[in-house]
Amino acid sequence: MAIMTKTLRLSLLLVFLFQILMAAGFELAHDEAYYWLYSKHLDWGYFDHPPFVGVVIRFFSFLPHSELAVRIGFIILQFLSLQLLFSLTANYLIVFLLFFSFPLASFTGLLALPDIPLLFMTACYCFQLKKYLEKDCLKNSLLLGLIIALLFYAKYHGVLLVFFTLLATPKLLLRKSFYLVALAALVSFFPHMLWQYEHDFSTLRYHFIERPSSSFSLKRSLEFIGLQIVLAGVLVGPLVWWTVIKNKTTSAFDRTMKFISIGTVFFFLFSSFSKKVEANWTIFLAIPLIYLCAGGKIWQKKWARSLLYSSFAIVLLARLLFVLPSEFVKLKRLNEFRGWNEWAHEVHSVCKEQPLLANSYQVASKLSFYLNQEIGALNYHSRKNHFDYWRFEKNIPTKEVCYITDKKDFSGELIQAPDGKTLRIVKNQSIEALLKLKYDENR
Repeated sequence: MAIMTKTLRLSLLLVFLFQILMAAGFELAHDEAYYWLYSKHLDWGYFDHPPFVGVVIRFFSFLPHSELAVRIGFIILQFLSLQLLFSLTANYLIVFLLFFSFPLASFTGLLALPDIPLLFMTACYCFQLKKYLEKDCLKNSLLLGLIIALLFYAKYHGVLLVFFTLLATPKLLLRKSFYLVALAALVSFFPHMLWQYEHDFSTLRYHFIERPSSSFSLKRSLEFIGLQIVLAGVLVGPLVWWTVIKNKTTSAFDRTMKFISIGTVFFFLFSSFSKKVEANWTIFLAIPLIYLCAGGKIWQKKWARSLLYSSFAIVLLARLLFVLPSEFVKLKRLNEFRGWNEWAHEVHSVCKEQPLLANSYQVASKLSFYLNQEIGALNYHSRKNHFDYWRFEKNIPTKEVCYITDKKDFSGELIQAPDGKTLRIVKNQSIEALLKLKYDENR
């Protein structure tokens, strides 16, 4: 039995502390602030996602109001995912280096997004599936059913794991206990489906029907393939995929992991023919890919180890981009993480004591977090989101608000947002008039 060395234990502790330090050093992204509002209003579902992300944030709400309080639960889940990987394969050092060489698995732990809960529940699913395949018993069946439900509560992409599991191991359908697994999953997931029914299946319609389609683009599909290689370890991505594809599977579990890995890429490649595919949608592949390739003989070669150590260092040190001053790192994408606290208080000073109302969920979420109060979003000429259900504007005690919008058909004081957008602060704006505009738009 392999034993984890003191050096590796120390390395794990140092990376964990580094993650904590980094997570406390930069401001929230728009979506993180939005999910923070999820945690303030726990429910069985939300317009954009299932509720797992909000529950994780809420669990640490006893901590002082800060970015770290929002993110710490996700760092913990990241390291629990790694621990479950350790339990699946004894190649501890290679698993550790690979895990933190995968940009999504490594970076996303810094952010309060649904991706890390999906990664963690994928690790739980793979761990429990292996036990269920090895021993068919009541305990393993019920636990697997519960984990499948929690996988779906994390993110709907979890259904791909179950689908490709059945494709790889169709004999599961002959097991009587498999239907107990399905029943346990359905019963556990029923509250969310009831929520969807009561809200006209808004989340499912948004993700699977309302997202805009586009014409076929070979460039988009080739970019997706290239990205999947890079996301499998920066410099070692080709080695990871070559090992996974080349090596023959020797068990039902290994075959399932291979089906999940390759099948998911083909599924999203096919999706890319007509729609934009987000990079983070395949984050969960880190678990089966690392499991399948960690024991590969390729890592015994000095040059491969050098590439692996280099990938690890590159991805780990790239975190510094979040905390370095903007004059040193001029990446437009990073403006989402800088200057919003000061900007929110600047908006508040302009509006004085007048209640605030924003147009977009991004601005409303950022103002809500950094002013530590619930500020509504009108969503006028903007996509629908959960602010349409919260309706925070109904709690405003006055008939007029200070309205922050990017729409040019409003006149007001111009203010530059940290992400470069020009917004307007419209004082003494009638709530009734704003709601009428929204009603007329949706009619």
